[in-house]
Amino acid sequence: MVDWKKVAVEDLRRYQHLKKSLSHIPQRIETLEEYNLAVKGGMSGSEPVSGGTSTSEDRLISNICERERLGHNYKAVKGLVDMIEEGLGMLNKTERLVLERFYINRTQGYVDRLMDELGYEKSRVYQIKDDALHKFTVAMYGLIDL
Repeated sequence: MVDWKKVAVEDLRRYQHLKKSLSHIPQRIETLEEYNLAVKGGMSGSEPVSGGTSTSEDRLISNICERERLGHNYKAVKGLVDMIEEGLGMLNKTERLVLERFYINRTQGYVDRLMDELGYEKSRVYQIKDDALHKFTVAMYGLIDL
């Protein structure tokens, strides 16, 4: 059985990297498309080896495969980022701040800083974190309640 807390925490911790990949993946696809045009242009004189394909043809096929995989990865990452942002959007400012400090932008001394900023005891900060994580997960996965 899946532990919803672990999944939610993992999604929050990966959030920044996932967002960055949404710009890197299209850049990589564009580079591959440019390379693909160059390979196609240079294929006219390539002869396949006996019983196989030419190295130019192999590069072209590999290029197509990589672009297809990247396209599918982009759609999956975009969907996950959208879900995370939807979940975060359902939180109030305090809940979002606490989850961001605990999981997204974690720095040394984050709990003490949260206690100072919010004026709460440590136990209250952790209670807000737990409640916010539950609320985030329910909103992210579109559940009525867990």
